[in-house]
Amino acid sequence: MRGPLLRLARAQWAPLVALAALTAVSALLATVLPARIAAGYDRAAASAVGTGADVRVEGRSGGETGARMIPGMAAMTTNSLAWQELLPPSLRGAVGEPEPSVTSGRMTVAGVAPSPRLLYLGWDEGAFRRAHIVAGEPPVNRPSGIGDEGDEIQVAIGREYADAMGYAPGDRLELHERNVPAPVRVRITGVYEADDAAAPYWAPRPTLLRPMKAGIGDGVLADVGTALTDAGGYTMLTRHQDRRLTYSWRFPVHRGAVDSAGVAAMADDLDAYRTAVRGRSDLFPCEVVTPLDGRLRGYADRLHTARSVVGPALGGLSAVAAGVLLLAAGLLGVRLRPVLGTMRARGAALRQLAVPACGLTVLAVVPSAALGYAAGRLLDAGPPQAASLYAIAASVLAVVAVSAAAVARERGGGLESSAGRRDDVAAARPSRRRLVLDLLLVALAVIGVVLVRGRGAAAGTDPLVAAVPVLLGAALGVLVLRAYPYLLRAAGPYLRRRRGAVAFLGLARAGRQGLAGTLPLAVLLIATAVAGFTATVGTSLRDGQERASWAEVGADARISAGPVDDAALRRIRAVRGVTGAVPARVVTNVTAEGDRVPVTVIGVDLDAYRGIAPGVPDASGAWFSVSASRLLGTDAVTLSRPGLDPMRVTPAGRIERFPGLDPGSAFVVVPYKLLAEAKGFPSEVFVAGEGLDAEALRAAVPGRDVRLRQDVLDGMAGVPLVSVVHGTFWDVALAGGAYGFLAVLLVLVVGARERGRTVARLRALGLSRRQSRALALAEIAPVLLCAVGAGWALGLLLPRIIGPAADLRPYTGGFAAAAHLPGAPALLGLAAALLLAAAAAAAVDRAADSRPGTALRTGDP
Repeated sequence: MRGPLLRLARAQWAPLVALAALTAVSALLATVLPARIAAGYDRAAASAVGTGADVRVEGRSGGETGARMIPGMAAMTTNSLAWQELLPPSLRGAVGEPEPSVTSGRMTVAGVAPSPRLLYLGWDEGAFRRAHIVAGEPPVNRPSGIGDEGDEIQVAIGREYADAMGYAPGDRLELHERNVPAPVRVRITGVYEADDAAAPYWAPRPTLLRPMKAGIGDGVLADVGTALTDAGGYTMLTRHQDRRLTYSWRFPVHRGAVDSAGVAAMADDLDAYRTAVRGRSDLFPCEVVTPLDGRLRGYADRLHTARSVVGPALGGLSAVAAGVLLLAAGLLGVRLRPVLGTMRARGAALRQLAVPACGLTVLAVVPSAALGYAAGRLLDAGPPQAASLYAIAASVLAVVAVSAAAVARERGGGLESSAGRRDDVAAARPSRRRLVLDLLLVALAVIGVVLVRGRGAAAGTDPLVAAVPVLLGAALGVLVLRAYPYLLRAAGPYLRRRRGAVAFLGLARAGRQGLAGTLPLAVLLIATAVAGFTATVGTSLRDGQERASWAEVGADARISAGPVDDAALRRIRAVRGVTGAVPARVVTNVTAEGDRVPVTVIGVDLDAYRGIAPGVPDASGAWFSVSASRLLGTDAVTLSRPGLDPMRVTPAGRIERFPGLDPGSAFVVVPYKLLAEAKGFPSEVFVAGEGLDAEALRAAVPGRDVRLRQDVLDGMAGVPLVSVVHGTFWDVALAGGAYGFLAVLLVLVVGARERGRTVARLRALGLSRRQSRALALAEIAPVLLCAVGAGWALGLLLPRIIGPAADLRPYTGGFAAAAHLPGAPALLGLAAALLLAAAAAAAVDRAADSRPGTALRTGDP
């Protein structure tokens, strides 16, 4: 059988090569795309954890109690190991070795200084190991149990802190701690410098290296630093029971050890770790302190949304790839059909037919699938995904099943099974079995939509969400195929009355195509639906982020700080790029008569503000937020506070939010003239313009806080998971478009020979070359227009259909991102795809063009 099989392979090399190439490309995409998405999710998880993230076990204890339970470094190390043993598996694999330390309470440095000075005393052996003395000598305090409370504690300070505060080795300081009557006397014995100040170890301990500013009330800023002492100094600190010390065991989180799969487990394990830490009874009470909770929850919400919108796109692309592979396998079966019919007529059993049919298919797709998978792994796009292997295996089995079906089709007999039968799409009459299958497919699509919408956001990562677009596309494809013959018949009489014959002949040729000629319709429909879905979701996401940036900043830029006079406004308006500036005044803690619940009053000229920002109410008067309406009622009220003249305001309407204020806060927006004369209250300036420079605005109004809307928008758009979503959409749209084009091209190439003979006959009757090209376009136009039109409409509706399962608010600052029509780039891309398909039809027609004398022989029908 090897000889006949090789001859058959040589005779059918073109469809076999096409099938092998499509299989290899599909396996490559099935390997690379999921791996790249998983790698993007992992990078986003590491970014969400952030720098300097840690899990700290902290406890506070009185001096003598702490000294009894933690007498020295051996006890600190023992407890480090104990806390480490309690770590759940997900946390244990993501954190580094414990970093124990002890820190005193905040102490005030006695003496006169330009600004108050606060100092902490810390015992941190890890810091000493990562620093070196540059002046003086390390602190060496007397052993435990010797001396009294009045003894000096030797300390070392960072070089930057010493230079800023003017300290040097030998200086003595007196420190006073609140609620501790006895002062602490320290002597600076050395100045140290970090071996590597940029090392991650120092990020959560900045006061060990340099002074930091901290508010201590009434707008006063103090210089805060930390001095290091040794074990003897720690013992001296513990001699007073009123002195509270903070014992900390810090576990740094390694960003590279956190991936998307472990985020959910880490969030759950943090709660379990808290319970375990609280349950320890042989030490003073301790708690787990970490910034990971909010970060992990935020990442989990964003990941859920990303998977919700990426899943349908990948599901649609998988269906398109599978459709193209099945189409290629089906066309190969059509080419083999006469051979199989002849073998069957000569007495071959079905088992003998399976060798050339299924054997050729296996030889074409199995090595190609393995090659595509290997190439995908060599590209190292990300961690391998089990779903890739499942998808490749399913594709190979489906292609082989098509060949097996072609063999089973010959069970009825010999040549009559493959000859004398026509399956024109315009004249085909679906069987009852096919009718039942079509109704079942439509019913499954409807049930899937009902289940997805009923489960809401909980269905975001369910495979059903990825399957619904495919089911809807397949169901719509069935309906279009049902309506397709009637559309052709309805257009026939109209085209028949036209003067030219090309359009009528093209429509007739489209109706004479078999079912295989209309298979690209389903592939194109799903591919276009995927493209429409990705374009719509991408537009909705960008629009939601735009609205969120306007709501947060209120203009192209917002300047916030103290009072702003007319001279400052003139300087702002003179900055390059500024086209408008509207001042606003903000007064907090304003109350109504007899009501002590405070609200915030904002004075702004709404008419002027409307000219620089969208969505500003087109009315004057006072506007109440929902919370303010609930507190103050709907009638006129008098608002006042110390330093502000009472004002009588009447609600003109409700406003949801105001830039710079938290959603849900109670505020009232009044005309600017009511607060123009109020002194001593903060002001804001809303600035409009293009290409604004934050530094130039700060220079115009020194000491002010400037926020640019573009920075806020870039921050939301630059979230790693947003990049993953947009990148996946781009990849899926390109791959889906390429598959759709290949489906059209495959059908054109396979049918080129038969079509060439038909065109040759028409050329003998006077058809010109130009009319031949037009005929090629007219033949393919019905399938293209029906598939692309129906698919694009489905793609635009998909975000609304699965809307509850694809909530984009985690990426838009809480704003609901409603579905919008795709922008001009998406429409241009769709038009370009149609033009490319038309060009392919013309190119294939030209390549298959031949003279009637060479294409036809005497006696041909």
